[in-house]
Amino acid sequence: MNNLNILTISIGMIKKFSLLLLVMAIASSSLLAQSSDSENTSINKPLRSDVGIVGITANFNALNKFTYKGKQSLQKTDGSTFEIELRDVRTMSPHLGVGFEILGSFVSGGTRGFALDGWGVGPVVRAYPFETTTWQPYGEMDLLLGNDMGLGELANTNNEGKGFRSRRGIRLGLAYRFQNKYGFFVEGGYEWEGDRLFQTDARALQLNLGFDLYLFN
Repeated sequence: MNNLNILTISIGMIKKFSLLLLVMAIASSSLLAQSSDSENTSINKPLRSDVGIVGITANFNALNKFTYKGKQSLQKTDGSTFEIELRDVRTMSPHLGVGFEILGSFVSGGTRGFALDGWGVGPVVRAYPFETTTWQPYGEMDLLLGNDMGLGELANTNNEGKGFRSRRGIRLGLAYRFQNKYGFFVEGGYEWEGDRLFQTDARALQLNLGFDLYLFN
């Protein structure tokens, strides 16, 4: 499959994910309209200590600026790869949250069809500089340890990104909470990956789109 077909598949996935976010937003708005007046008064609660934020993120290689620092050439597979991350962050204060994330790298198309291509798990630290309610800018650092993750274009090759991989990331994001429990976000930043804990053979500037669930006690 050539690069144009891979890009076409990735753009199609982006459209499907955007449509999914829209459907979630409409469904959430309907649930809000059916809620009681007492629940409506709690819209846009400020973040405080002990608030859970569960987020799901989709990353598509077509949106990345990728740099490979290894010596071997990259041999493209006949599939198109994308990543999904599930994060669970618990606020320690209105400005600080800690948690963990789980990553799945999936291949779509080619001889394998749709299949899990790699995985990773690790800690997350998130900082909120402002005590805002609806719009929430934040910064985040994360570390992923896993197998066959393959940063960026590496996930769509035959000869690289396999075996044990370590990924470090720094991101800036902006979340929008359209009701008290639900929101969506966009984030971007650099990530570095290698086959040792602090060794790097690839890096990428990634753009992520996602959906949040807020758990107030």
